[in-house]
Amino acid sequence: MKKYILIVVIALLGIAAASAYAAKPKPKTETVTYVVSMHCQNCVNKITDKVSFIKGVDDLKVSLKDRTVTVKYNPAKVEEQKIVEAIEKLGYTVTKKEPLKKDAPQKS
Repeated sequence: MKKYILIVVIALLGIAAASAYAAKPKPKTETVTYVVSMHCQNCVNKITDKVSFIKGVDDLKVSLKDRTVTVKYNPAKVEEQKIVEAIEKLGYTVTKKEPLKKDAPQKS
């Protein structure tokens, strides 16, 4: 009987510890990348569609005006490089540094 009670207590402690671990909020990381070749709303839509479906991406803001992609993601689920590669696979040039003003899209 004592062994049975001990097993139940250990099991309950294990469940409680697992629940406490799972309840911890996962750390999020934010990254800003510049998409030099983004020039229209269609570009924004393509990038949004591609990046928003990457597992681990929690929030995404694509700015045509600033030519930036700001992503909040869980680094335990996705690496920043995978996000950058997804944008590059669409045919865009991505950099971590702000591009020169001469590279800014021209108004028609």
